[in-house]
Amino acid sequence: MKVVKIYPKENLVDFGQSELLTKRFHHAMSVSDSTQEMMVEMHQDIIRYMCDSYFDDVQWILKEFIDEYHLKEEKRKALEHNLFWWKILYDTGQDPESGMTAGFIAKNYRRLMDKPFIQSWLREWDHAYPKFYYVGYKYNDGAFFVIDPLEEKKHDVIIRIPNAIPPNQGEIVMGTLIPYSQSLYSPITDFYRFDYEAREAIGGTFKYHYNRYLKLYSKAEAFIHVLSVMLQIEQLVYEKNKGMNKNESD
Repeated sequence: MKVVKIYPKENLVDFGQSELLTKRFHHAMSVSDSTQEMMVEMHQDIIRYMCDSYFDDVQWILKEFIDEYHLKEEKRKALEHNLFWWKILYDTGQDPESGMTAGFIAKNYRRLMDKPFIQSWLREWDHAYPKFYYVGYKYNDGAFFVIDPLEEKKHDVIIRIPNAIPPNQGEIVMGTLIPYSQSLYSPITDFYRFDYEAREAIGGTFKYHYNRYLKLYSKAEAFIHVLSVMLQIEQLVYEKNKGMNKNESD
């Protein structure tokens, strides 16, 4: 197997002040609609900032990794973007002092200087990392829950990014979740959605491979090895099904 390494609750606030002036973000707290709108705006702004600042520098490495797996063209973009965030977050883990959000906050100092709550929320991004999830019940296209099969935890997800394609119930996806208010999460960017036909083969071997690589590597490094294995499984299932369909049509 060839694996390409890419290196590179306090719930209440004082009723006398806006949540934007509180110093810390708490995942379970409720916030106003205007604060939610600002969080969504910042979500989009930091994506643009990070892509404009770093994407061109690493795109060739991402392409080298992706080309190994002969993906369908329509799946390449989602994988590329999720790998980009893996690298950004991996680098942040290697140098926690700088943090991925430090540059963005510094660049937007005047805009954020009187909003410590938003700054605290942005710094939560530095602690995120990509994972694999099973998509459970869908409340609607933009709201559903996912299960982290490694830690056996359930997370409620709401889509906060424009033009996202919501996954289908029963799919296995890969992505990075960012905490929002009211214990909700949103993916940084569109999930990579594994083929539905490959879900059983992937789900049946996932923990074995993850536990195997966690004995040898850090969590972030183990993730990229497991992703390599899952992509190979997806490709094998696709080729097998294509061959069966061809034989049936002959």
